[in-house]
Amino acid sequence: MSTPVKVPAKTAAVLGILKQCAKDMRTVTYGEIAEATGLANSGVGMPLGYIRDQICRDHGRPWLQAIAVNKTTMRPSGAFAPEGLELDLDNDHWWRGMVSQVYAYDWSNVELEE
Repeated sequence: MSTPVKVPAKTAAVLGILKQCAKDMRTVTYGEIAEATGLANSGVGMPLGYIRDQICRDHGRPWLQAIAVNKTTMRPSGAFAPEGLELDLDNDHWWRGMVSQVYAYDWSNVELEE
């Protein structure tokens, strides 16, 4: 039996922001997420990782956190992929495909399970 993963602070708020941005079909910067939630920019990664692994990957959903991007590059950071999984984040087609899947998915009934 696996050990339950603790939900990082402000994950519900980050999830809500990402769901709204997906509905609006737009990306959102880490800074925007930090400002809206009261997290430090460096603190946004924990909720994003939780959303990727526990809400998306574990349920076969598109990676919702793909639309969270760096303000300068307008692409996800190096911590976008889970540890041990190497992805070519410089491949624009790959990333755009991920974002398209996020935009096409119905996130309305996806909630944080605590």
